[in-house]
Amino acid sequence: MTEPEHPAVVHHYGSVATEVAICRKTAGLVDRSELGRLLLSGRERRLEHALGHAIGTPVPAAGHAVRLGDTWCCRLTAERAVVVAPASARARWVRLAREALVAGDAIACSDVSADSAVASLVGPRAGAVLAAAGLPHDLAPGRLAAGTLAGVRTTVLCDGPAEFLLQFGASIGQVWPTLLEVGRPLGLSPVGSDALGRLRAARLPPHVRVVPTGEDAPLLPPTAA
Repeated sequence: MTEPEHPAVVHHYGSVATEVAICRKTAGLVDRSELGRLLLSGRERRLEHALGHAIGTPVPAAGHAVRLGDTWCCRLTAERAVVVAPASARARWVRLAREALVAGDAIACSDVSADSAVASLVGPRAGAVLAAAGLPHDLAPGRLAAGTLAGVRTTVLCDGPAEFLLQFGASIGQVWPTLLEVGRPLGLSPVGSDALGRLRAARLPPHVRVVPTGEDAPLLPPTAA
């Protein structure tokens, strides 16, 4: 069975305008159920070569990430990377791993979407929410760091000014209530994907470039000079 491209996406919780206002004044939490995670691993030289083939050089160093649209390449360590993306983009990365194997650069590739979840945290108080939850929060755009929330390993990526991408090593139901409870005194509220889309349309982070996302598009944009 083919995986749906946008499973269980919540577009809004009643009023998109209200949710946009929340994200601009305090903080909004978006369930990114349309995104899955693909784990890539291999010896450092081989992983560098495979990532370079996909995104150009230089490739992100450990603790850094690059983004194209709704696809992120997160370099966890020198020998491990995670691609966060919709199903169609993950399929292209699987083909990349197979091509690397044929070329002699053995890269292990496993889809860990079923055992993980992704969320976006947006707003001027997003960093304060992360701090209250005991998660990394003082990150520059494009940097990532690991922490723990409700006993679940959590990777935090700064995705731009006042915006973070959170990757959880468990289902969203195991972490969502805890994060909302911690953030509620700071004004945190759940918001839908439509509010996130409107915010991004109004102000794209400066480190993100919009490029074609069709089948023939590059998996990730070349790094800015």
